[in-house]
Amino acid sequence: MIKIKKFTETDYEFEEIARIRNLINHDSIDHPDYDKDDWAMRDKSLIRDRLLLYDENKLIAILYYVQGREENKRTCFFNIVLDPSYNGNQYRETLYQQMLNQIKQFNCNKLYSNIYEHANYQNYQKLLINHNFKLVQTNREYSSDIRQINTKKYQSLIDKLESEGIKFYDSKYQMQEFPNHFQKLEELEWIIDQDVPIPDGMNHTRTPFNRWKKQCIDFYNDCYGVHIVAVQNGEYIGCTDIEVLPKAEPHKGWTGTLGVIRKFRRRGIAIALKIKAIEGLLKKGVTEVRTDNEENNPMYKINVELGFKAVPFSLEYMKGI
Repeated sequence: MIKIKKFTETDYEFEEIARIRNLINHDSIDHPDYDKDDWAMRDKSLIRDRLLLYDENKLIAILYYVQGREENKRTCFFNIVLDPSYNGNQYRETLYQQMLNQIKQFNCNKLYSNIYEHANYQNYQKLLINHNFKLVQTNREYSSDIRQINTKKYQSLIDKLESEGIKFYDSKYQMQEFPNHFQKLEELEWIIDQDVPIPDGMNHTRTPFNRWKKQCIDFYNDCYGVHIVAVQNGEYIGCTDIEVLPKAEPHKGWTGTLGVIRKFRRRGIAIALKIKAIEGLLKKGVTEVRTDNEENNPMYKINVELGFKAVPFSLEYMKGI
């Protein structure tokens, strides 16, 4: 019998969720411990849930959903993952309809989901299109074997920037005792985040500082790859952070932020940050880095210059209800 069951946060559920996700993932590996940590750190002021679909006692699908923050509080962000051996049975539709009933509690008026432009996601894409979701943003995705990048080529650039008073520091290992480090870092990331392209109808929202700091410390402790910050005369002017998941893929880094404050752009600081990050990752035995940019964001040119190769793009879909 096919039945939707309540998510109860058991170890078995987290393990089964990772198993299902790894049937779909085309270039990443999930580990249940990271999912468990993310769930434990969730913002409980936002409405969220997981709908688990079982065939008898076997988990076959998951629907995740969460309410947006502040200006996006009536937006529902969701995703559906189904064991591909159960394709063609309308099980995604079953979960989708159940979600629509539940999100009435926050007066939802907008739905958002994302996929990769890869065969593993085509059936889910069909559901979105059948429900009149519109493609609202395409993101270039890139991967690189960073062992092949000639970092020495950029040493003269880094030397020039340092001669101009711009210094590059590792956030975790060199900066935590700097005056007001976390306040300055959060402010920098918020400035950079507001320049990241997002779909029309969505708003950038700022994570409360205490929650942001908790997430930053968690990053330092559990999945730290590298976090390089550019500083001039005590001002934080640019940064990049790259996450590494040692229990899942210890050889791979996933780029979070790469950005520079506007008045300091077009001086090569962004590429210098990336080179310093790559040098740090190589020392840790990381060999691959993944990154992404909205398709029209000129930042992608840095990836091309460094020899990053295109991989399946990510696609963002949205619908008003």
